[in-house]
Formats: sequence, C-alpha cells, structure tokens
Amino acid sequence: MLSSERTTRNDVVPTPGQVECLVVASGRPSARPLIEFLKAEGMNVQVAGSADMAFEEVLLHRPNLVLIESRATSAGGVDLCARIKANARTHFVPIVLWTDDKSSEALHLRAVTAGVDAIFSPATALEVRRARIWALLRTHALYRREEKKRVVQGTAMRERRRWVGGLIHDLQNSMGAVQANFEFLAHELALRDGASCKSEVDECVQDCRSLFRDMSRGLRTVVDYERFESDRVALREEQLFLADIAEKAKTVIDSSTPTRNKIIVIEAAANAQPVQGDPDYLQEALANLMAHVLRQPGNCQCQVRISCAAGLTHARVSGDHDRIPTDQRERIFEPYAQASKHVPIGHGLGLALAKLIVEVHGGTIWVEDIPKSGSAFVIELPSSGPPPRLRTSE
Repeated sequence: MLSSERTTRNDVVPTPGQVECLVVASGRPSARPLIEFLKAEGMNVQVAGSADMAFEEVLLHRPNLVLIESRATSAGGVDLCARIKANARTHFVPIVLWTDDKSSEALHLRAVTAGVDAIFSPATALEVRRARIWALLRTHALYRREEKKRVVQGTAMRERRRWVGGLIHDLQNSMGAVQANFEFLAHELALRDGASCKSEVDECVQDCRSLFRDMSRGLRTVVDYERFESDRVALREEQLFLADIAEKAKTVIDSSTPTRNKIIVIEAAANAQPVQGDPDYLQEALANLMAHVLRQPGNCQCQVRISCAAGLTHARVSGDHDRIPTDQRERIFEPYAQASKHVPIGHGLGLALAKLIVEVHGGTIWVEDIPKSGSAFVIELPSSGPPPRLRTSE
C-alpha cells in the first residue's frame, strides 16, 4: 500500500458491541427474525412499534442502522424511510427495508426513490446480508468521523476568529494612542516654543516609536506562525550561543512600551555550548517568552539562565514569583487561545510560535516549578548534532 493511500476498513468500522440498531416492525412475530439476525452479529437492538416512535428515536439518538419491515406502519415502511431521509440530521443513517418474497417491483422502486440503502427478503443469502450491512456501517462510520472533524475544525476556526478579533482590538487601541500622542505634539508645538517642551516632545516621539514597534512585532508574530503552520519557512543553519541570542532579544524587549522599565537578567554558565539554528527565529522565540513573563502583573524582572549538561543546552526563562497552574501548562502553548481568569494573560500565538520554533530546531519546551519562587519556561536544544530540519519555502 502506498504511504499516501488511506483505508476505511481498519480504523473506521465500529466493533459489533458498539453498533446501535433500531428495528421497526408491526409486531413481535415480524420483529423476531430481524432481531435474531442483528443479535447474531453482536449488535445492540432496540425495537419501535410505530412510525412516530421510530422517527423520534432516530432524531434524538441517531442509531448506526435502521431496519424497517415493509408492513411496519399503516402507510408502509417506505414512507418512514422517506421521512428519515428528508431530515438533514438523519439523512445519512443507513436504512434497510425488509420485505417478503411476494413484494412487487413497484414497492422496490418506491423504496429506492425514498432513499433505502438496501432491501432484504427471507430469500436473501445470509452472507449477502452481512456483507451489505457491514459495508453500510463502514460508510456511516466514516461519515460520522468526518462530521466530528468538521465540528472540531469549526470550533478551531471560531477560536481563531476570536483571537484575530482581539488582535484587531489591540491594534485599534494602539493606533488611538498614537493618534493622541501626535495630536498632543501638534497642539504643543503650535502653542509653545520648541525648546521649552523638548523633553515632552521627545517622550511622545519615543512612545510613538515603541507603539509602532509593538504593532509590527505583533503582526510579524501572526505571520510567522502562519508560515510555520503551512510549511513555508526556510531555516538558516548557523552555529550560535543562546546567551548572544538572549541579549538581542533583551534589546527588542527593552524598546517595548509595556516592559520598558522592567529588568532582564541574563546568566550563562561557563561551559555553555553552541547550538545549531536560525538566529532570527530563536531570537523571536526567546523574545516572546521574555515578553510573556514581563507582562504578568506580579513580575518586575525576568531571569534567563543558560546551562549545559549531557550534550544539551537549557534556557530557563522565569519571573519573580508568578506560578502557572499545573492544569494550564499545556493549554498555555495553544494558538489563538483565549485568556481566562485561571490562565495567565498574554498567552496565545506568541507562546505557540515559540514552541513551534523550538520543536523545528529539534528541541523541546515545557513549564517547570522553581523552588520558593514561581514557574519557568524551559527550552532544551541539542548542543551538537544534526542541523535543524529545514523546510522548503514557497
């Protein structure tokens, strides 16, 4: 079998004990052979004696298979089949019609028109019944799996739209702050001598530049994450020290308005080893982690400690005393995640991008506790070994 070939025979078909069947028959004598046939296959069977009861059961608890006797209702089982197939929720439920040997060709034509998936009679061979039913179950299971996938994808898209909406809201606020600063500049310069308000003018100019840098960095983070997700990234292979990369990331963070007055301490062990990787993307990963730590309300400084052991280089990024709850340490790296009162603020694409960058470089990232302090993000990269996995750029 080719590596790209997919099959529905092994990973889709439910086991017999997981199959829920509904039998619709006019009475016990008529239902008995149908129930015995399904029970022999190991399936769970429920019986309905009227069309309304059967339709309500199918609508509320969609079974894997419906077996209808042709004389089950006063109007005939074909009408019940048409009713089930006409509903969008139950349209793809497999329906088998059971008829006697004397059924007319007109009944068969009506049943096919109504959407019946198979027609059985006492003369139908047992092997044929079994093969047809399991083929229908396989098709239905594949549809249910794809339906669940669509639901999950729809949820992810809604989360992404919420995140993008939050990003646009932040950009609008930043643009409003820029506009207010420039309006102040225009007003002051028009009324005062330039030398008398030089310090205030310089401060406003610096704030505007910082705001523009923050907006540009936020948009670049979104674009970079999308490029990593779609395999449109080509990494550069260089030998570098994480301490140097951390210093460059510190320069980026120092120029940011929300973290400008906070302290960043970088400590590197004497036995620090170089790693292989792309300096720009590793700098982006460290900058995102450092910015996240400094944005937490309880942190006034960020520590970056770099050490080496057993051929691995570790970079620990931590704050003063903030602690990430254990149950949120995986969710904090989710892209487009929404902050809640139990999750530290500032997470989402920034940390998701940092995780992607580290993993593409053959490393791992996790959160661990620091004794008598808080939590730390730990980056682990091979100190020496194969170059990072490169991706082909479009």
